[in-house]
Amino acid sequence: MNVRLLPKVELHCHLEGCFRPETVREVGRTLGIDVPADPETFRRDWLITEPMNNLAVALGKFANIQSIWSSEEVIERLTYEACEDGRAQGTRILELRYSPDFIAEGRPGLSFERIHRSILRGIARAGHPDLAVGLIGIVRKILPYSQASYTTGFIIENRDSFVGIDFADRDIGFELRRFASMIGRARQVGLHFTTHCGEDNVPEAALHVEMAIAELGAERIGHGIYAIRDPRVVELAKRKRVLFELCPTSNWLTSSVPSIRAHPIRLFLESGVHVSINSDDPGLFGIDLCHEYDVLRQELSFTAVEFDRCNDLAAAHSFLSSEVKQKVWPRPIPDLV
Repeated sequence: MNVRLLPKVELHCHLEGCFRPETVREVGRTLGIDVPADPETFRRDWLITEPMNNLAVALGKFANIQSIWSSEEVIERLTYEACEDGRAQGTRILELRYSPDFIAEGRPGLSFERIHRSILRGIARAGHPDLAVGLIGIVRKILPYSQASYTTGFIIENRDSFVGIDFADRDIGFELRRFASMIGRARQVGLHFTTHCGEDNVPEAALHVEMAIAELGAERIGHGIYAIRDPRVVELAKRKRVLFELCPTSNWLTSSVPSIRAHPIRLFLESGVHVSINSDDPGLFGIDLCHEYDVLRQELSFTAVEFDRCNDLAAAHSFLSSEVKQKVWPRPIPDLV
């Protein structure tokens, strides 16, 4: 099976984690940043290629990459290259998500508006009849309430160029509840809602997923792998037709699972839960989406039929409009109603 030839959908991909090493080196030189020229040193110092102690340590690796997202020109280029790289892997429907706060941090001259316009220019440059691209705005759960509200407001104001909103970062207690009014505002104006949760191996992980779905109306769950522990939450997800955006290598590298073989993606499938296959932060992890297909084929014996099923479901759950999706998807997209 040549996985590169399979038409694919990617729903969980952080734009800030998409980059080509050669672009990082080139941009780094112009900024006076010491980016290692030696590929192995670059992998060791800038990327996450071996399991980290925990998710917090892994998130710390973003500091180097954040330094590269330094100007409108660079943001446009990185976005363009992310779209081009996706299309080269057979991706037909691509949802990119980004955090305005993350890119703007430490850059008072780089407003949310300038960042967003640069990203839209990059997507437009990469325009192709075989690729549909949607943007999801991220609100980080670690932000103070006032800043989270400001970011939510920006995403809502630009709802014509965002397809959804995501609340990201680690689960700490049940803090997602404190954003309920923001989520409600976003959904009221037509934005779709997905959220990172249930990724950490903690006793209440499945309950986080239950809360996101039952209380806050999450249509998709980012990661959510530990929901599989609770049959009630699995049944809830099936009943509400919630899709789990699964990222096997990411979960291994952040030590959420001990190995790819131990990843519960097949358990989700066997339980009848809708899942999609995603790379999460491909540049940061030194992988691409085709790598995820290869490891699932090798470690968990995924077949072409199973890949097609996951992609058809991902196409159905994509937040892009049905008309836009069907123009680029080679098969009828399933009806979820």
